[in-house]
Amino acid sequence: MGEFRFRLPEGWEPSISQARSIHVVGLDGIPAPCRVSVKDGILSIVRNQDDSGKVYITWPFEDFGEITVGTGTLPERSVQPYRLVVELARGTLNRLRNQLSIWREGGLEVDASVDQQIGTATKLLSEAIMDDGEESCWRGARESLQVAIAGVFNLGHQFGNEVSNFRVTQQDFPRFWTANAVAKNLTGLENYSSSQFHLVQVKPEQAEAAAEIGDKRMIVGPFLDASPGGMEPEVVELDDFLARKDFILNRCRRVLRKLSPAASLLHVVSGLNGMGHRRLSYPQQTQITSEMLNMIDESQIEIPMMLSFDYPWGERLASAVGGVHPIQIADSLLRQGSSVNFIGLDVNLDFWPCGSVVRDPLQWIDMVDVWSQLGLPLIILLRMPIGNPSHSLTANHGDPVAANEIRSGMTDQQRLFFLEKVIPMLIARPTVHGLVWREWGDGDDPRFPGAGLVQSNGELKSVIESIEKATRVLSGT
Repeated sequence: MGEFRFRLPEGWEPSISQARSIHVVGLDGIPAPCRVSVKDGILSIVRNQDDSGKVYITWPFEDFGEITVGTGTLPERSVQPYRLVVELARGTLNRLRNQLSIWREGGLEVDASVDQQIGTATKLLSEAIMDDGEESCWRGARESLQVAIAGVFNLGHQFGNEVSNFRVTQQDFPRFWTANAVAKNLTGLENYSSSQFHLVQVKPEQAEAAAEIGDKRMIVGPFLDASPGGMEPEVVELDDFLARKDFILNRCRRVLRKLSPAASLLHVVSGLNGMGHRRLSYPQQTQITSEMLNMIDESQIEIPMMLSFDYPWGERLASAVGGVHPIQIADSLLRQGSSVNFIGLDVNLDFWPCGSVVRDPLQWIDMVDVWSQLGLPLIILLRMPIGNPSHSLTANHGDPVAANEIRSGMTDQQRLFFLEKVIPMLIARPTVHGLVWREWGDGDDPRFPGAGLVQSNGELKSVIESIEKATRVLSGT
């Protein structure tokens, strides 16, 4: 049994949500299942394998809120504990220095402020490592980590601005677009036409009624949401798997017969992640997916198809027994000859347990680059709580796994700042073709509290302004 031990700063230990976010990543980039415990100021992380790895933990930053950061690659240590903040600062600074070197070699012009931050963080960390006083060591390491993460955001901001501006001027590069989901009850259609989003996403049963939403093109689907709590009540209430499968396939067949000319993308299945649940096992999910892809392919409808995968960093594997990384599922389906044109990445950001932790901008770039290896264009399907919603809602269809809480204590200002920094980095990656905000109104999907663009009273949220600010380069302004 492999074990990592870390001495925690005096007076601090991870909260329950922070402890649940801890995971260890090996050289293959796949998180490993682990057990976490804290005793007498020592954090113990145990895996069922003996190997070195990077340890990721959510850390509270004064300016940015809770961000998940990682150590460098560490050998296991079960006797003499590492100093947690020292290793987090070392790992964050190392990633910053390496990424700066790579991008500068590629021609990115970076101003001196990033070099100054690296110099300051390096000096603070060196002094902390050599300091014999425990309290002063922690203080120096914390300051180094704060400066290093500020440098990460600074570098990411410069990369996103410069490269996204370059991308939109290149006619050979695919156009980046944004889309928003329509409301559950299709109210307020004028907002869909007047907003800055290029497309709208409608559920299969909404496709015909929503066909006249201004001049907007449509993403239709998903025909199956395979994530916990994602199936509609009428599907859940059916007796067995065969009945549910027939219902889903027949509904898909009916929609295809009446498909609007405005439909430009079919979102076939969402929430594939290598994890089954009591409503739909993993083999059942893949069986329905394969049969639906074949049916659409045989219908000879010349509209691109997309599958989307939950937990794109694979973090659910850290708390699961068995299962595979979602990129392995995608690779398997593609090797079977599935006619998939786009890969979607479902990022339910800052929700627990069915969601992803907030990660710094460089980790987003790493994730996009890993998924780009599949050779298909990517679409980011995003949710994030905005507007101080209640911290939990009743789960769909009585499924306790599907009830989410908001994971961190980030403020709205910190969340909006984060989106304004990350979205331009997505635009800068030519393999990313679009961004979909998955909910229009709060409560449209009760599993994800506060994730809409519109409050329950109908008022638009400031997140729309932040998306518009982050994507302003697309309009040439």
